[in-house]
Amino acid sequence: LLFRREDRRLDRGLLRRTVSYGAVSALHQSSLYIGKLLVQGAVNSMGTPMISAYTATTRIEGFANSFGDSGAQAVSVFTAQNTGAGEERRVREGFRTSFLMMLALGAVMSVLLYAAAPAAIALLAGETSSFTQTNGVAYLRMVGCFYILCFLGNTFVGYFRGRGQVTVPVYGTIIQISARVILSYALIRPMGLSGVALATGLGWVAIVLFHSTVFLLELKGIGFRLPTRDEDSQPG
Repeated sequence: LLFRREDRRLDRGLLRRTVSYGAVSALHQSSLYIGKLLVQGAVNSMGTPMISAYTATTRIEGFANSFGDSGAQAVSVFTAQNTGAGEERRVREGFRTSFLMMLALGAVMSVLLYAAAPAAIALLAGETSSFTQTNGVAYLRMVGCFYILCFLGNTFVGYFRGRGQVTVPVYGTIIQISARVILSYALIRPMGLSGVALATGLGWVAIVLFHSTVFLLELKGIGFRLPTRDEDSQPG
Protein backbone atom coordinates (compact mmCIF):
# COMPACT_ATOMS: atom_id res chain seq x y z
CA LEU A 1 0.00 0.00 0.00
CA LEU A 2 3.03 2.31 0.07
CA PHE A 3 3.51 4.51 -3.01
CA ARG A 4 6.92 4.50 -4.62
CA ARG A 5 8.42 7.00 -7.01
CA GLU A 6 7.86 4.70 -10.02
CA ASP A 7 4.17 4.41 -9.12
CA ARG A 8 3.62 8.14 -9.51
CA ARG A 9 3.10 8.35 -13.25
CA LEU A 10 0.32 9.49 -15.55
CA ASP A 11 -1.60 6.82 -17.48
CA ARG A 12 -2.97 8.92 -20.32
CA GLY A 13 -5.21 6.16 -21.69
CA LEU A 14 -6.79 5.56 -18.30
CA LEU A 15 -7.20 9.30 -17.76
CA ARG A 16 -9.00 9.70 -21.10
CA ARG A 17 -11.30 6.80 -20.27
CA THR A 18 -12.06 8.16 -16.79
CA VAL A 19 -12.87 11.64 -18.10
CA SER A 20 -15.02 10.14 -20.85
CA TYR A 21 -16.98 7.98 -18.39
CA GLY A 22 -17.45 10.91 -16.03
CA ALA A 23 -18.72 13.23 -18.77
CA VAL A 24 -21.19 10.67 -20.10
CA SER A 25 -22.42 9.82 -16.59
CA ALA A 26 -22.97 13.52 -15.91
CA LEU A 27 -25.00 13.78 -19.12
CA HIS A 28 -27.02 10.75 -18.03
CA GLN A 29 -27.91 12.22 -14.64
CA SER A 30 -28.63 15.71 -15.96
CA SER A 31 -30.96 14.46 -18.71
CA LEU A 32 -32.90 12.44 -16.15
CA TYR A 33 -33.57 15.41 -13.89
CA ILE A 34 -34.25 17.80 -16.74
CA GLY A 35 -36.97 15.38 -17.81
CA LYS A 36 -38.37 15.30 -14.28
CA LEU A 37 -38.53 19.10 -14.26
CA LEU A 38 -40.51 19.03 -17.50
CA VAL A 39 -42.93 16.51 -16.01
CA GLN A 40 -43.28 18.78 -12.98
CA GLY A 41 -44.25 21.57 -15.37
CA ALA A 42 -47.12 19.47 -16.68
CA VAL A 43 -48.29 18.79 -13.11
CA ASN A 44 -47.98 22.47 -12.11
CA SER A 45 -50.41 23.44 -14.87
CA MET A 46 -53.16 21.53 -13.05
CA GLY A 47 -53.19 23.61 -9.87
CA THR A 48 -52.19 23.35 -6.21
CA PRO A 49 -54.14 20.20 -5.21
CA MET A 50 -52.50 18.27 -8.06
CA ILE A 51 -49.07 19.59 -7.08
CA SER A 52 -49.67 18.50 -3.49
CA ALA A 53 -50.67 15.01 -4.57
CA TYR A 54 -47.70 14.66 -6.92
CA THR A 55 -45.26 15.89 -4.27
CA ALA A 56 -46.48 13.21 -1.85
CA THR A 57 -46.24 10.46 -4.47
CA THR A 58 -42.71 11.43 -5.53
CA ARG A 59 -41.54 11.18 -1.89
CA ILE A 60 -43.02 7.70 -1.61
CA GLU A 61 -41.69 6.65 -4.98
CA GLY A 62 -38.26 8.01 -4.10
CA PHE A 63 -38.12 5.67 -1.12
CA ALA A 64 -39.08 2.69 -3.29
CA ASN A 65 -36.60 3.75 -5.98
CA SER A 66 -33.72 3.80 -3.48
CA PHE A 67 -33.68 0.00 -3.47
CA GLY A 68 -33.44 -0.11 -7.26
CA ASP A 69 -30.65 2.49 -7.29
CA SER A 70 -28.69 0.54 -4.68
CA GLY A 71 -29.15 -2.64 -6.71
CA ALA A 72 -27.84 -0.90 -9.82
CA GLN A 73 -24.71 0.22 -7.96
CA ALA A 74 -24.09 -3.31 -6.67
CA VAL A 75 -24.47 -4.80 -10.15
CA SER A 76 -22.15 -2.15 -11.57
CA VAL A 77 -19.36 -2.83 -9.05
CA PHE A 78 -19.60 -6.61 -9.40
CA THR A 79 -19.66 -6.44 -13.20
CA ALA A 80 -16.74 -4.00 -13.37
CA GLN A 81 -14.54 -6.04 -11.05
CA ASN A 82 -15.09 -9.30 -12.91
CA THR A 83 -14.86 -7.69 -16.34
CA GLY A 84 -11.50 -6.22 -15.37
CA ALA A 85 -10.36 -9.62 -14.12
CA GLY A 86 -11.46 -11.30 -17.36
CA GLU A 87 -14.05 -13.43 -15.55
CA GLU A 88 -16.74 -13.39 -18.24
CA ARG A 89 -18.48 -16.45 -16.80
CA ARG A 90 -18.88 -14.73 -13.43
CA VAL A 91 -20.15 -11.59 -15.16
CA ARG A 92 -22.93 -13.58 -16.84
CA GLU A 93 -23.78 -15.53 -13.68
CA GLY A 94 -23.79 -12.36 -11.60
CA PHE A 95 -26.08 -10.61 -14.05
CA ARG A 96 -28.48 -13.57 -14.08
CA THR A 97 -28.62 -13.68 -10.28
CA SER A 98 -29.00 -9.90 -10.02
CA PHE A 99 -31.75 -9.92 -12.63
CA LEU A 100 -33.77 -12.48 -10.66
CA MET A 101 -33.21 -10.69 -7.34
CA MET A 102 -34.26 -7.33 -8.76
CA LEU A 103 -37.25 -8.96 -10.43
CA ALA A 104 -38.40 -10.31 -7.07
CA LEU A 105 -37.74 -7.01 -5.27
CA GLY A 106 -39.59 -5.11 -7.97
CA ALA A 107 -42.58 -7.41 -7.56
CA VAL A 108 -42.59 -6.80 -3.80
CA MET A 109 -42.44 -3.03 -4.30
CA SER A 110 -45.26 -3.20 -6.83
CA VAL A 111 -47.50 -4.97 -4.33
CA LEU A 112 -46.56 -2.59 -1.50
CA LEU A 113 -47.17 0.52 -3.59
CA TYR A 114 -50.58 -0.73 -4.67
CA ALA A 115 -51.72 -1.96 -1.25
CA ALA A 116 -50.30 0.84 0.89
CA ALA A 117 -51.17 3.74 -1.42
CA PRO A 118 -54.08 5.21 0.62
CA ALA A 119 -52.22 5.03 3.93
CA ALA A 120 -49.00 6.39 2.45
CA ILE A 121 -50.71 9.39 0.85
CA ALA A 122 -52.61 10.13 4.06
CA LEU A 123 -49.36 9.97 6.05
CA LEU A 124 -47.36 12.32 3.81
CA ALA A 125 -50.06 14.67 2.57
CA GLY A 126 -51.85 14.99 5.91
CA GLU A 127 -55.34 16.52 5.94
CA THR A 128 -55.98 17.04 2.23
CA SER A 129 -58.91 17.30 -0.13
CA SER A 130 -60.47 14.21 -1.62
CA PHE A 131 -59.09 15.37 -4.98
CA THR A 132 -55.51 15.20 -3.70
CA GLN A 133 -56.08 11.85 -2.01
CA THR A 134 -57.78 10.32 -5.04
CA ASN A 135 -55.12 11.46 -7.50
CA GLY A 136 -52.25 10.45 -5.22
CA VAL A 137 -53.63 6.95 -4.72
CA ALA A 138 -54.37 6.61 -8.44
CA TYR A 139 -50.77 7.56 -9.28
CA LEU A 140 -49.17 5.09 -6.88
CA ARG A 141 -51.42 2.23 -7.92
CA MET A 142 -50.87 2.86 -11.60
CA VAL A 143 -47.10 3.26 -11.33
CA GLY A 144 -46.94 0.21 -9.07
CA CYS A 145 -48.14 -1.93 -11.95
CA PHE A 146 -44.90 -1.08 -13.80
CA TYR A 147 -42.43 -1.17 -10.93
CA ILE A 148 -40.93 -4.50 -11.93
CA LEU A 149 -39.76 -2.80 -15.13
CA CYS A 150 -38.18 0.02 -13.13
CA PHE A 151 -36.06 -2.48 -11.20
CA LEU A 152 -35.15 -4.46 -14.30
CA GLY A 153 -34.09 -1.22 -15.96
CA ASN A 154 -31.81 -0.51 -12.99
CA THR A 155 -30.26 -3.97 -13.40
CA PHE A 156 -29.39 -3.25 -17.02
CA VAL A 157 -28.03 0.20 -16.13
CA GLY A 158 -25.72 -1.33 -13.53
CA TYR A 159 -24.55 -4.00 -15.97
CA PHE A 160 -23.76 -1.61 -18.81
CA ARG A 161 -21.95 0.80 -16.51
CA GLY A 162 -19.87 -2.05 -15.15
CA ARG A 163 -18.97 -3.11 -18.68
CA GLY A 164 -17.84 0.41 -19.48
CA GLN A 165 -20.67 0.91 -21.97
CA VAL A 166 -21.79 4.11 -20.28
CA THR A 167 -23.42 5.53 -23.40
CA VAL A 168 -26.07 2.77 -23.41
CA PRO A 169 -27.83 4.01 -20.21
CA VAL A 170 -27.70 7.56 -21.61
CA TYR A 171 -29.52 6.56 -24.80
CA GLY A 172 -32.00 4.55 -22.75
CA THR A 173 -32.68 7.45 -20.39
CA ILE A 174 -33.21 9.85 -23.29
CA ILE A 175 -35.75 7.43 -24.79
CA GLN A 176 -37.48 6.94 -21.45
CA ILE A 177 -37.62 10.61 -20.49
CA SER A 178 -38.78 11.71 -23.95
CA ALA A 179 -41.68 9.26 -23.84
CA ARG A 180 -42.48 10.20 -20.25
CA VAL A 181 -42.58 13.95 -20.87
CA ILE A 182 -44.59 13.77 -24.10
CA LEU A 183 -47.14 11.32 -22.68
CA SER A 184 -47.42 13.21 -19.36
CA TYR A 185 -48.50 16.40 -21.15
CA ALA A 186 -50.90 14.42 -23.33
CA LEU A 187 -52.51 12.34 -20.55
CA ILE A 188 -52.60 14.54 -17.45
CA ARG A 189 -55.73 16.47 -18.40
CA PRO A 190 -57.93 13.50 -19.34
CA MET A 191 -56.55 11.12 -16.68
CA GLY A 192 -55.07 13.26 -13.90
CA LEU A 193 -52.05 11.91 -12.04
CA SER A 194 -52.79 8.37 -13.18
CA GLY A 195 -51.94 9.64 -16.69
CA VAL A 196 -48.53 10.80 -15.45
CA ALA A 197 -48.02 7.40 -13.84
CA LEU A 198 -48.99 5.65 -17.06
CA ALA A 199 -46.53 7.84 -18.97
CA THR A 200 -43.81 6.87 -16.49
CA GLY A 201 -44.63 3.19 -16.85
CA LEU A 202 -44.61 3.31 -20.63
CA GLY A 203 -41.26 5.08 -20.47
CA TRP A 204 -39.94 2.14 -18.43
CA VAL A 205 -41.31 -0.24 -21.04
CA ALA A 206 -39.35 1.63 -23.71
CA ILE A 207 -36.07 1.67 -21.77
CA VAL A 208 -36.24 -2.03 -20.84
CA LEU A 209 -36.93 -2.95 -24.47
CA PHE A 210 -33.95 -0.86 -25.57
CA HIS A 211 -31.60 -2.30 -22.94
CA SER A 212 -32.77 -5.85 -23.63
CA THR A 213 -32.13 -5.41 -27.34
CA VAL A 214 -28.60 -4.10 -26.76
CA PHE A 215 -27.89 -6.91 -24.29
CA LEU A 216 -29.07 -9.61 -26.71
CA LEU A 217 -27.00 -8.09 -29.50
CA GLU A 218 -23.98 -8.21 -27.22
CA LEU A 219 -24.59 -11.90 -26.50
CA LYS A 220 -24.58 -12.52 -30.25
CA GLY A 221 -21.27 -10.71 -30.56
CA ILE A 222 -22.55 -7.69 -32.46
CA GLY A 223 -23.08 -5.25 -29.61
CA PHE A 224 -20.89 -2.60 -28.01
CA ARG A 225 -17.29 -3.55 -27.26
CA LEU A 226 -14.89 -2.27 -24.62
CA PRO A 227 -11.56 -0.95 -25.91
CA THR A 228 -8.50 -2.71 -24.56
CA ARG A 229 -5.76 -0.98 -22.63
CA ASP A 230 -3.53 -1.25 -25.71
CA GLU A 231 -6.16 0.51 -27.82
CA ASP A 232 -6.47 3.22 -25.17
CA SER A 233 -2.78 3.95 -25.41
CA GLN A 234 -2.74 4.32 -29.18
CA PRO A 235 -2.37 7.90 -30.47
CA GLY A 236 -5.43 9.53 -32.05
